[in-house]
Amino acid sequence: VILHRQSSSYQYTQVTRIMCQPQPIPCMTIKANARLRRSRQWKDQSENQQLVINNADPATINDKNTTPKKKKNSRRKRRPTKKEQQRLRSDSCDVSTASTQPLSSDESTSTPVMKTVKKTTSTPRRKRSKKSKSSRPKVVNIPAAELTEEEKAKYVALDAEMVGIGPGGFQSRLARVSVVNWDGETIYDTHVQVVEKVTDYRTFVSGITEEDLLSDNAVTFDEAQTKVLELLEDKILVGHGLRNDFKVLGISHPWYATRDTAKYEPFMKTLDAPIFSDPSHPNGTTLVAKKLKVLAKDKLGMMIQEEGKPHSPVEDAVAALELYKKHRGKWEKAVEWKMERTMAITQRAQ
Repeated sequence: VILHRQSSSYQYTQVTRIMCQPQPIPCMTIKANARLRRSRQWKDQSENQQLVINNADPATINDKNTTPKKKKNSRRKRRPTKKEQQRLRSDSCDVSTASTQPLSSDESTSTPVMKTVKKTTSTPRRKRSKKSKSSRPKVVNIPAAELTEEEKAKYVALDAEMVGIGPGGFQSRLARVSVVNWDGETIYDTHVQVVEKVTDYRTFVSGITEEDLLSDNAVTFDEAQTKVLELLEDKILVGHGLRNDFKVLGISHPWYATRDTAKYEPFMKTLDAPIFSDPSHPNGTTLVAKKLKVLAKDKLGMMIQEEGKPHSPVEDAVAALELYKKHRGKWEKAVEWKMERTMAITQRAQ
């Protein structure tokens, strides 16, 4: 009301004063004015529609009134869940559609033949197999290449049997030693005299008796040790658990010329729980040697160390040698790689 006065100067000053004032928060009066505007717009639209109806043909008006208008559903459809999607797929697979071929007059009276068309279901996705932590690569069996006689002469296999001395027979002493060549032929096999008093002959395992150690064929420990050292000189030694054999013989052999089936990783098994609580050896990384009896049966199909029968060192040496022959190619590559790494490390240290 103030803005519509006649005085132009007064009108200008009033507008400036109102604009400079802080704007009040919208109140109920503004909302009421908005509703009033909407009602007036709706009234104007209805009046315009009434004028159009009065000027139009009455026949068309009746048709429009009889056909109700469909309300548009502006609401967004909900996305079906996974169970609903599976149900829809299963229902769609059993959809039956009628034949579209024209029927004769006789066929029109009979029941129509329905053809069931089954949609091929999409192949389910393959689930990726989770690799267990304890899984290791399988040993690749490489056939042994033909060796010359000179190359065969470089290989020997060894096994030893012990008896127990001291209280309880827990300390071991050498009682028998056997050495075989590449072809499995025995080149040395003898019993060894024991100076100390034997408290446990371990006959059920070693097959050694008191008569064997007291016989004339038994040699002294020094003789057996000297002979074994001669046979192992410049040779590649094969065996199972050679650490124990070296201990009772009092000898050693270069690691690069030793092929121990108890230390070859593809022949070893992993433990679910580590033996020692060492953070550097978590679960599934602790390797343990398998028994020669198990390896010979699984890898070669050989039956050795049968129950109720004593062990034969010649038989055990041959079994270890056959295991090496079967996996010689892969084994030698691993040894060659270790030797190259060792040489590189020693050169850096110098």
